[in-house]
Amino acid sequence: MPNTKYISLLISSLLILINLNSNAQSRTEKETIADRFVAEKSYSEANIIYQEILLKDSINLKLRYKYGNSLRLQLNYSKAYKEYSTIISSKGDFALETYFYNAQMAKLLEKYDEAINCFAKYINEGKNSQYRRIAEQELESCKYALAHNNDNNNIEIIHLPPPINTDFSEFNSTQFSTSQLVFSRYYPQFTDSIENVFSQNYISDIFQAKQNISGWNTPKLFNERLSSNKYFSANICFTKNKREAYFTRCQDDNGSIGRCNIYHTKNKNGKWSRPKLVDKVNIDNYSSTHPYILEYEDYKILYFSSNRPKGFGGNDIWYSVIRNGNIQDPQNIGSLINTSGDELNPFYDSYEQMLFFSSNNHKGFGGYDIFKISGANSSWKDLQNLGPKINSPSNDLYFTKGIGSDVAFLSSNRKGSYYHGEAESCCTDIYMVRYTLEEEEIISATDTPNTETATEDSIVIEIKKLLPLSLYFENDSPDNNSTKTYTKTNYKDLLKEYIKLKEVYKKEYSKGLKEEDIAKAEQQIDDFFSNKVEHGFSDLNKLTELLKTELEKEKHVRIKIRGYASPLNNPEYNLALSKRRISSLKNFLLEYDNGYFAPFIKNITDSINRLSIYEDPLGDSQSIGLVSDNPNDKRNSIYSREAALQRKIQIVMYSSDNNIDSESLLYPILKWKNEIINLGTIKKGENKSTVVNFDNIGESELNVTSFTPDCACLQIQNPNRDIQAKTGAKIYALIKTEGLNAGEHIITLEYNSNELGNRTKLKFIFIIEE
Repeated sequence: MPNTKYISLLISSLLILINLNSNAQSRTEKETIADRFVAEKSYSEANIIYQEILLKDSINLKLRYKYGNSLRLQLNYSKAYKEYSTIISSKGDFALETYFYNAQMAKLLEKYDEAINCFAKYINEGKNSQYRRIAEQELESCKYALAHNNDNNNIEIIHLPPPINTDFSEFNSTQFSTSQLVFSRYYPQFTDSIENVFSQNYISDIFQAKQNISGWNTPKLFNERLSSNKYFSANICFTKNKREAYFTRCQDDNGSIGRCNIYHTKNKNGKWSRPKLVDKVNIDNYSSTHPYILEYEDYKILYFSSNRPKGFGGNDIWYSVIRNGNIQDPQNIGSLINTSGDELNPFYDSYEQMLFFSSNNHKGFGGYDIFKISGANSSWKDLQNLGPKINSPSNDLYFTKGIGSDVAFLSSNRKGSYYHGEAESCCTDIYMVRYTLEEEEIISATDTPNTETATEDSIVIEIKKLLPLSLYFENDSPDNNSTKTYTKTNYKDLLKEYIKLKEVYKKEYSKGLKEEDIAKAEQQIDDFFSNKVEHGFSDLNKLTELLKTELEKEKHVRIKIRGYASPLNNPEYNLALSKRRISSLKNFLLEYDNGYFAPFIKNITDSINRLSIYEDPLGDSQSIGLVSDNPNDKRNSIYSREAALQRKIQIVMYSSDNNIDSESLLYPILKWKNEIINLGTIKKGENKSTVVNFDNIGESELNVTSFTPDCACLQIQNPNRDIQAKTGAKIYALIKTEGLNAGEHIITLEYNSNELGNRTKLKFIFIIEE
């Protein structure tokens, strides 16, 4: 039966386009509509209205605060952070809670220093006692994260590819066998269907997928007996012989996950029995979930998470002893593990005698972190955070060991996880943890320091002191009114012309001001040109000389340049403009010192490119939001210090030689949506085309120069464009079967790009039928 709430939202969504274009409708009326959408948790619709109003009223801090809150509730943390930061930088009259929420977003985005400052501000001045208590705890966690963010741990984190992970949530993974993974998935029952409008149709089920030489096959339901039309099913665990399972069923609370209970089922003769509620573990009006069964010779222990009474607050971890099929009353696992927050996902490693679990209240790096503690039952010691890589600024949960000592799994909504819509932090993916052996460092007492290496290291230190190095530009420079993405102009020449305009900027920015304010405005412009424009070029010359020294030492150097623009033009134009600005710096390097860098940039010195320049053009996407985008308001959109500060490029990263792995995400990374394309059966003589999607999950622009298949039967159409960081693209593939024999074929596609390291090959699999 259609849900009237969602019919109402549908009607509201259809009317919103009419309402927003109504000249008769006041700003207050529009804001009221947006507020109602927020109350109904329809954040996307609310954000459309807030954005429209802010375009005309950008300094309305109360409205911007509402917009930031709506983005935060939508789980769009990066945009919410931008709004809160804009409010704080305005120095206007705004709610103190802005500091609290900005700190939360900053922490999730790994901006720990900023989070510490904002939490401290709220602790000192905020009036909400509950928020202050949270802020005090979060501030300590941020300090912990800063202190331990560079801890070394010999692990590799592998993001499992589709079809395991999707745009929705995958979690609770366990290895059923060496080639079979069982996991839970929370996903929409209908895709691209009108039924999505009329009902909340998300469901949760338990899936299994097998891995073979071609990769992971398409997941399917683990067993229909464990699924239910009435409940969300998830969080399964097995006994060692895989003949018993415990799992969770949760009530559907008007589309949200409600109260949960733990069920038990047995496998007899290859069939799972009808699941039964576990006695004593489940109690009325409270949830019990996340079971993990541990077996000893004459008894079992069922660990689980519950919000039942007599705990320490939130969800605690409990355990019940099972002897001869009889379940004893649950016991709280104790205060060394449980806190006033939530502790979830218990997993016990009987070999190490170690309990692993997730908590959002012990000191850590983000929301939920994964911890371990040694002991058993209610006797524990040596609580440890599993450290960076395993833990991130986001939520890290469901840690389980795999088959073998070198593999584990976890679930996380960390950066790089797939998501749908604008909810960038909505969904968890499954990650595999691979442990590597620690290499012993053998240092002889007779070794002497390598003075050359020490000199090189000191040069790198001096270079990094200059970063981020900002270089500024005149409005719409270079090559005004152009849509080209490159320029022939040298940045040095652009700078000379820009500095000549200082008096014009002072005159235009002070125009119309009171006499006592003119001197202040002129001083702002003087400070900008001397402390920003001229100082930036001075630092550029220092960096360039140090770079020469590095290349003379035959080091392989990598530089990353970001390009920005003010919001005066449209986003497409500003993106091209920021690329022209980066191009002008490359021209400066090409012409510097009679072309010293040209052979390195053009890669004609040797077989290895020893100077790699990576671009990250952002256009106006990083605009702070308080700069005028009105071309008729030239004082604020062109001549103000705020607008001038946004017209820049920045050298944001410098690295050389052996630190590639630690900075790999700073570079472009091509990630195929599916690494294996199964085209099924094709009749001999026919052709088959397909579209292959990929993403640039790195933080620099991706340039793919060519695709090379190992068979002439495969033709590829290159997208022939630069792929921006965190965006996707696609290629068109055509299989020509003429000349191929009947049977199975596997074609491998390699490509050339500006990525570092090994590149993932794409495979096409198909069968030709006579």
